[in-house]
Parts: sequence; structure tokens; C-alpha cells
Amino acid sequence: MPLYSDPRLLAAGIIHGTTDRAAGNMRLAENTHTLFQMLDIPEEKILRFQQIHSDTIVTVADVGQARTVQQGTLPQADGWVISHCPGWGAAILTADCVPLILWDERAQVIGLAHSGWRGVAVGLPGKMVRTMRQAGAEGTLCAWVGPHIQNCCFEVQDDVAAQFSNYIEKRNNKLFVNLNQAILDQFAAEGLPKDRVSLPYYCTCGDKEHFFSYRRDHTKDALLTFVYTPPTKPLA
Repeated sequence: MPLYSDPRLLAAGIIHGTTDRAAGNMRLAENTHTLFQMLDIPEEKILRFQQIHSDTIVTVADVGQARTVQQGTLPQADGWVISHCPGWGAAILTADCVPLILWDERAQVIGLAHSGWRGVAVGLPGKMVRTMRQAGAEGTLCAWVGPHIQNCCFEVQDDVAAQFSNYIEKRNNKLFVNLNQAILDQFAAEGLPKDRVSLPYYCTCGDKEHFFSYRRDHTKDALLTFVYTPPTKPLA
């Protein structure tokens, strides 16, 4: 089963990635179960929330807090910052929205965000960096930007364009948003430089063979992006 991932984070011992459409619609429990079973990840240790296109971030500082979140009411949020939680992880759903994974030098503080255009507009990528620092992230952070709708396909009307005035590209009298540059600029403003950000050019809308896309297909089929720290990974 193909997974899109970052070799740097794999080398740090963190299991993670974004599925493609070959894995099936990840809104279906049976597909999610199959994925985590194949990866030998305990699904009950993967934290979830209700995604609301916001800048709200849930911070989990230890295994005890992870258990509390898992047993409580489903949070409404769009970002996770999880630190010092071996044996736990988190997951989000996307189609055209941007999945973001961030980590510190020792991969002890991990961030995962569902950042659609609304999330980018309200500053979620930058807030993720600040929240990770507040959670104790050490050294220069790294980030991976997963498959999402790219500027080749992200055509918008004036109302959305007005929120991205510095990131608009005009082609054939149409307006397109460059979310990648907006995210990079927010990261840079918080001290996360471009050379620490992996930004592969996978377009969910333009590549029907590999990805689901709400804009293209008008369905709610979704990809899943997850992070998981194995229980054997030592704490710093």
C-alpha cells in the first residue's frame, strides 16, 4: 500500500504518511482498520478530532493526557501537537486540504495539522510552529507538506482571493492561489526556514489516478495522514 512520507522523519523512527486512493476512502472504518493492521499500529492509540477548518490546536504533553483525550469527547480542532508519547499517534483526513507534519530535532515533539485554505488564511501553519515551541520543541524544526490541491488547480473567486492578496496567480482571466508559498512564509516568519521544509509537488485535484479530490469529484472520499511514535522509541 503506497504511503507518501518524509525520509527524514522515518529515519528518526516515526511511522507516518499519507495514503493514496489505492488504500480506499479513509472515511470508511474498514479501510482505516486495514491500514493500521498492515502497519502493526494499535488503532485505539491513534487520536482523532472533528475537523472544523480552524486554527485550534490540541496539545498532548504525555501519555496520561493522550489517554484522557482518547476517552473524552471528540475535540473540535485542526492541529495536534504531541510530545513525549511513545506508543501513541494521531490522524487527520484530507482530500484537497493540506496535511502538515512537523517535528523537532529529536522527534520528541510532533505536529500534525489539517490546513485547508481557511486554516492557512487564519494562520494555522505559523501557529503550529509557535505551539510546538511552547510544548518544548528543541532546535530547528522540520516540516513535510503532504499531497493537496496545488496552484495549477486551485482556482478561486474574489472573496477567497481577497484573503490571499500576496499569493494570487492570474491565468486566462482566472485567479489561482499558491498555498505552498503562503505556508512557507508563515513558517519562515516563525523561524522555520524553507530549507527545512519538504514540499513535494503532488496535486490531489490534478492527479485522479492517485488521489481523491472534493473539488474535482464532488465526493467526500478522503485520504488519511497519520503520525505514530513506536513504544520502543526512547525519550530524550
